[in-house]
Amino acid sequence: MPQVRCQQCGAINYTRAPDYPFCAGCQNNLARCGYCRWFKDEAAVCTKAEVAGAFEVSDDATPPCGYHSPRGSVVVRQRPQPALVAVGLAAALFVLGYALVRLFWMPAPAAAPQSELELAIEADYSAAVLQEPYTVTALIYNPSDVVADRVRLEIRKDSLERFELHSVRPEPTWCTESGQWRVLAYAGMYPRERRRIALELIPLEAGTHHLVVGLRSGEGTYHGMADLPITVEAEARGSAREGVEP
Repeated sequence: MPQVRCQQCGAINYTRAPDYPFCAGCQNNLARCGYCRWFKDEAAVCTKAEVAGAFEVSDDATPPCGYHSPRGSVVVRQRPQPALVAVGLAAALFVLGYALVRLFWMPAPAAAPQSELELAIEADYSAAVLQEPYTVTALIYNPSDVVADRVRLEIRKDSLERFELHSVRPEPTWCTESGQWRVLAYAGMYPRERRRIALELIPLEAGTHHLVVGLRSGEGTYHGMADLPITVEAEARGSAREGVEP
């Protein structure tokens, strides 16, 4: 069974799993051109005639493409193994370092435990409608035994080129922008606390678009990212038949 290693969290994903192409470890979208059998690595082009020129493709691109097909062989990407000489040198340095530590070791204070937050996304998976409100809910859970300080929900700014962020419930303490992200800041979360944040979006373009949401806390501790594909239709299904007499 073909496998894909997530470049974000390192988890191994089976391409026949029900949740594929979303990573079982961090929900990252794995439908990348570089893992598709139509993608030619040397030229970095798509060889599928229907796709050629329709999307900007690259090794890491995840366009809303209906022709993505994982390669038939195992596509787990691994870093090259170090040479045996390097392994021997590393072993020698380890032995020397261990001896020095044994000579001069002094106990260091234990590091403070870190919080670990979990992020999931809920949405109506029927198509959204152009210019009509569409709600996406971010579910955040603190399974750790410590308080997660300064929780920040981040929305990638290129997602907001196709969706207007109409409202957020509950409202964040403050909002800002950082690099490619729109940041919504909230108070910390206690151990075992759950929080729901509803994002009301107004779709601006018909088609299939991606809403990418990330989660951080404290001084910038990263807790993962979710990539939600949303299909936007020009009008609600069945609306064209309304008012037609039988």
